[in-house]
Amino acid sequence: MNQLSYPFDYENDKLYANSEPDAFWDEVAKKYVHWDQIYDKVYSGDEINPNWFSGGKLNTCYNVLDIHINNPLKRDQIALIYECSYLKKTIKLTYYQLYEKVCEFSRVLLNLNICKDDKVLIYMANTLEYIIGMLSTARIGSTHCLLFDIYSVKSLVDRIDTIEPKIVLTSNYFILNDEIIDLTQNLKEAIELSNYKPNYVITHFRNDYIMNESDIKFIKSIQTIPNSLSWNEEINKIKENQQKPYYDYIPVESNHPLYIMYTSGTTGNSKAVVRSNGSHLVCLKYHYSNVLSRNNNSTRVVTFFSHSGIGCTTFISFFYAFLSFGHTFLMYEGEIIKTKHMEDDYWRIIEKHKVNTTIANTKTLRHLIKTDPDAKKIHSKYDLSSLRVIIIGREVIEEEVSVYLEDKLKVKSGRGYGQTETGSTLILCYSHKNIPYNSSGIPSIFVKPSILSPDGKELGDNEIGSIAFKLPMPPSFTTTYYKNDEKFKQLFNKFKGYYDSGDLGYKDENGCYTVVSRIDDQIRIGGNKISLNSIDKSILKHPLVIECCTIGITNSHNEWCESIPIGLLVLKSDNYTIDTNQLKTGINSIISQDIDSSVTLRKILIVPQLPKSKGGKITRSIISKFINEPNYQIPNDIGDIDLFLKIKNLYFSK
Repeated sequence: MNQLSYPFDYENDKLYANSEPDAFWDEVAKKYVHWDQIYDKVYSGDEINPNWFSGGKLNTCYNVLDIHINNPLKRDQIALIYECSYLKKTIKLTYYQLYEKVCEFSRVLLNLNICKDDKVLIYMANTLEYIIGMLSTARIGSTHCLLFDIYSVKSLVDRIDTIEPKIVLTSNYFILNDEIIDLTQNLKEAIELSNYKPNYVITHFRNDYIMNESDIKFIKSIQTIPNSLSWNEEINKIKENQQKPYYDYIPVESNHPLYIMYTSGTTGNSKAVVRSNGSHLVCLKYHYSNVLSRNNNSTRVVTFFSHSGIGCTTFISFFYAFLSFGHTFLMYEGEIIKTKHMEDDYWRIIEKHKVNTTIANTKTLRHLIKTDPDAKKIHSKYDLSSLRVIIIGREVIEEEVSVYLEDKLKVKSGRGYGQTETGSTLILCYSHKNIPYNSSGIPSIFVKPSILSPDGKELGDNEIGSIAFKLPMPPSFTTTYYKNDEKFKQLFNKFKGYYDSGDLGYKDENGCYTVVSRIDDQIRIGGNKISLNSIDKSILKHPLVIECCTIGITNSHNEWCESIPIGLLVLKSDNYTIDTNQLKTGINSIISQDIDSSVTLRKILIVPQLPKSKGGKITRSIISKFINEPNYQIPNDIGDIDLFLKIKNLYFSK
């Protein structure tokens, strides 16, 4: 009879999950999750619409917060740390302090008649209040919809009319790239224009101590949303009325939606992913217990540092997982984008809080590779002895990044592959496995990936094809796209019995999977299909390039429908004069050696930064469509549209 391994054994649990999936998930669910009412059946429904843990009732907030309050080893341990370099501000909350604040705000929501079936739209700064609002919503059984920290008016109107939130939680401003940004103006206009009107808006009017007079003046000029309630005043009302915080919680059905999250929109319009309470928590608890918690060692506290925005799946998954195991979660308001952020702020925070695991954006690491190739400056300035793992992801990563992490920074390179829809990492580097640097890793215990040809045949080792996963997907997978079931079903149309990831990759002879690119990130040159990511990797070898994006310009007059590649380049410094012809020649020499002499960039465009999705991915597909298609409209929720306009103007001016 199979059973879960302890300590963790990959092969044992993989065999168990694949041969007896119902028994596997039953043992996981009962071992890791507190159920207020145990489920009747582990798995029911069908492959596309599975119903996990039917009949079960639980509360996610209880499982990640309350379970620690009666534990004297946990209740006074730090749960959350807030850091903001611009404000020079640090705030720490113990598990008990966070519990009290969540229970207080839960009472606020209940006083406004927010209940189980209501939707709560959270559009706030990356502060502790965002977390408190999120957990409070889960505590009373409502569903929270999480948005990133900047949206256009049109996108907000769409979100409000689609989600129909009974209440909106917001902040008056947020910090982005050492700048204070008005967060309420667009929301105010969106509420005025939307067909659906929320019953309430609660604004967190921040009281940060700011020395800069211009910032103070700007904050005072921010308009208040009409009839908006004050976060702090609503908390004070509870105390004035001698109401107790809501120490109880509301159990919900396993398939009751925990949150709605919009995809990053890298390739176009965002979809609203729905994640349910039971299946999300069960999969998350098992996954992270064995990946990051060192074989279930509950006495070892891990401090995890995320500088991602709260509204992305990476942040949410790590947050719920780490709190559920009683670890410390460090969040950051601002952006790791300027030189001082990449060279100092990021590492200062790691040293200050003795961070063990963190996520790094690849731009930071590429910058260090070219400005501090042996990591001597970093090591001379900061004590990184606590750091064990740096996780890199979001895009295809060149081997040099992982080599730098392990050989120079002396930390483990944590690589993986997942999507907003999946809710957990599907392919990753388990610490006990020796995985090539170019690979994303081996399959998670509970998935069965295949590399398929366009006609659905399974390919052999090292053959590039579509990365697809045998159905049913694991419990963490989205249950649907909110109010768009038909779009959701299209995920399973290409290959019968499989989820099509939309990505290309291959499996090597040792079972390691490597992601090559999105399927549409290829162009035809000289009669051959060339991956744009492979060109990017060659460009990044040039010592002056810190970030890049290759796109194909459509050549409709060519009988082969070939494309002309151009490169968008971000350089490691803007303090020197560049001979662009010489730079292009040098880059093309590298590309010719790596790929083929027929592959050369016809143009290079030097830009200060590349347009990225709210999840931090380069929006290659949208940039390409914007330049190639005269009538193409950029999605409203994609970020800074001015960056796209600058690139297009630069292209047509050369």
